[in-house]
Amino acid sequence: MPAARPVSLADVAALAGVSAGTVSRVLSRPDMISAATSQKVLAAAERLGYVANGAARALALRKSRTIGALVPRFGGSSFPTLVQAMESALAAQGYTLLLSAPDHARAQDPAVLRALLERGVDAVALLGAEQPAAVFNMLHQHGIPFVLLWALASPQGPCVGFDEHQAAALVVDHLADLGHQFIGFIGGKTSDNERARRRFSGVLQAMARRGLTLCTEAHIETEYGFEPGFKAMQAVLARQTAATAMVCGNDYLAAGALSALDAVGVAVPVRMSVISFNDNDFAPYLHPPLTTARVPIREMGETAARYLLDCLSGEPPSEPLPLPVELVPRRSTGPVPASD
Repeated sequence: MPAARPVSLADVAALAGVSAGTVSRVLSRPDMISAATSQKVLAAAERLGYVANGAARALALRKSRTIGALVPRFGGSSFPTLVQAMESALAAQGYTLLLSAPDHARAQDPAVLRALLERGVDAVALLGAEQPAAVFNMLHQHGIPFVLLWALASPQGPCVGFDEHQAAALVVDHLADLGHQFIGFIGGKTSDNERARRRFSGVLQAMARRGLTLCTEAHIETEYGFEPGFKAMQAVLARQTAATAMVCGNDYLAAGALSALDAVGVAVPVRMSVISFNDNDFAPYLHPPLTTARVPIREMGETAARYLLDCLSGEPPSEPLPLPVELVPRRSTGPVPASD
């Protein structure tokens, strides 16, 4: 039995009662067509099962209308929110997001970026400012617009991010104002994670400014996640440190720490305060609700998408401004415990 003829642009146009050019514009530049016409065309395309010939269109336009994003360690983190925001903003303008999420060991391998470029992406978003020189050389040589996510500034290119030190100051000042003097910290591994380094550096600077003490026995670097936070807090409790408050590098670690404290009957915040960063969706629903610094995760994705779209439109884009952060006080922090 011969294969069925692929549905063509003309087929969709005939069913929708419009020209083939209108169908093309609806599928590639929906902002140029009225909502009523777009709806009619999309309904016809869906009914016929039409799929555009992306390779032919990319060849004709010299654009794939695809944006690449290289975001390692995708999964139990805040990165899905960031990527989803990017995808939504790009899709609204007829672009597709092509995501590469290599494991940690391959995150700095230029071959990962090369694979995205070989697929014809028009622009690229990279996580972090600390990229190998080969990555930047590749982008510049091919004239590919790019943006660095979760970074405040870089001589290599435009960044979309926020001030980690400002976020850390909000967290530390909150604890200092509650009377806490001895602080513990559970965070990511600073040896190979620039975001973990900046966050911990910000905490140390803010503590020094307020005259607080980091309890070395209550300082643990680990992987990000619920279980690592639980185990790290267990280790801190076993050491019987002087810490009356724990700063956690993100909400996942804090959720694990709260669970470990609850498991042994340490009341939060009566005996121990816990504070964190990011304000993930689950933070208000922990026991107790988590005090955390809200960082602009979704806004980073949306801003990065707009910046890259502006680059591709031919208009010189404005350098993205630092995004705002704020403290969200909840019930996991309280005054320093009274001496027994």
